[in-house]
Amino acid sequence: MGLTDNTSRATNLSIAGQRFKKLNLEQVKQIDEALASIGDYGEVRLILQHGELRYINKVESQKAWKNCDHAT
Repeated sequence: MGLTDNTSRATNLSIAGQRFKKLNLEQVKQIDEALASIGDYGEVRLILQHGELRYINKVESQKAWKNCDHAT
């Protein structure tokens, strides 16, 4: 599921003294929101195109068994 198509360039974003070369503040917020929304099993994938963030994909997984005693 693509969450964003934000191709705007980073504009000297600095957080806690760290400078970002590829991300702007809106992109950092979107990545943080995607990470916060993932359940116990999932992935957030960053897709770059021409060296810039193009998509944020969120993959959520669920256990296929009902009993938690099975191997993890």
